[in-house]
Amino acid sequence: MNSNSNSVFLNVHASPFFPSQPSHLSPSSIDVIGTVIQKVIGWGFSSCIAQPVVEIMSEWYAGNTVNSIFNLWEKKSAPTICQQTPLNILAYNVQGWGTRALESIELIFKSDSSICIFSEVGELWNSFTIPHFNIFYQKGTNSKGGVVVAVGKNLKATRIDIEIENTVILDVDGLTEPVRVIGVYWPHCQNRKLDDLSPFITGKTVLAGDFNASVNEWNSPATDARGLLLKKWIDKANLLFIPGTKNSSKRSARHIDLIFTNIADAKAETLVLGTSDHWPLVMKSDQIGFQTNGHFPVVNWKVFEVVLNLLQEFWINEFNKQDADSWYKTYVLFLAALKNRVTKWRYKDKYRPSLPLYIITMLKEVRQVRNKYYRVRKNSDGLVADEYRKLLRTRTRLVTN
Repeated sequence: MNSNSNSVFLNVHASPFFPSQPSHLSPSSIDVIGTVIQKVIGWGFSSCIAQPVVEIMSEWYAGNTVNSIFNLWEKKSAPTICQQTPLNILAYNVQGWGTRALESIELIFKSDSSICIFSEVGELWNSFTIPHFNIFYQKGTNSKGGVVVAVGKNLKATRIDIEIENTVILDVDGLTEPVRVIGVYWPHCQNRKLDDLSPFITGKTVLAGDFNASVNEWNSPATDARGLLLKKWIDKANLLFIPGTKNSSKRSARHIDLIFTNIADAKAETLVLGTSDHWPLVMKSDQIGFQTNGHFPVVNWKVFEVVLNLLQEFWINEFNKQDADSWYKTYVLFLAALKNRVTKWRYKDKYRPSLPLYIITMLKEVRQVRNKYYRVRKNSDGLVADEYRKLLRTRTRLVTN
């Protein structure tokens, strides 16, 4: 038999391997289980290691050829059952993160958004963190500006370094397809060159924020100069305008908080929520999403190591019988099959957890106290009783802590 046929039809009984016994004894006459247990326990391993080792060695002895054992061990595969959640992206001009952080967090969880773009966040952008989210900030042209893009920790976000104020660019992985997210705030005082963003438009891009630009075709009553400039650039970038269900400005009929993308099935909804002068928008895509649950592999490397030691003599003898290349190819297949054999698949919930009920209740209480505080202050020409001020401060501190 040549070396090539040996590599394909190796018989596990053809040469001695652990337990080492005189060559005239066949494996069927050996107490495999007892000998293996004795050896493993003697090495200081517990019975929880010995049991899977015994099972693997019993399969090794029972196999007719090495290839048949490889086939048996490689049959173990990962479960494929999983659930996919569509991608939701929230865009909201908060007009100061310090006063609207709590309601923004409530909006995130009400809209079930995994990516959030907040514009006009101001200097207090880091005064309150968002549970289960990573935050990326870029300063603005003044103390009231700035942009924050928040990405759920169930996703991986990589920041693209740029020197453009009021602009955050991220690559988001962990979705069915990678997505580039560009968060923008364009105040009237900023001179922006839109072509600076052109190199960052990729195959799956979402561009959103407050542009302070009106275009008649984008649900505003008329088109202004900035709108003409923006529309020309959007067309050149091959991006589509995604309309909300109503205009975004509370003070006028203008629609200035805009979402653009080249994701084919994207749609948007305007949320009639929040105390800012802007209505929040949520972009949704069923085409792109992420797994909310699944399975991940856990390799028992101790068992792997023990089996390698038990079969070491067999593979040394095979090396002496074959040419190096044939032996190497077969041994690599053995290592891969053994790793698969000692791998267990465990269920894992990959979705970020929702806010606990007690925090949601506290957020609602803070919102009620805050709204009452503003109503009393408005009706009393700015004079507010200390009891409301102290109550609002106390409730806000409870939530932030």
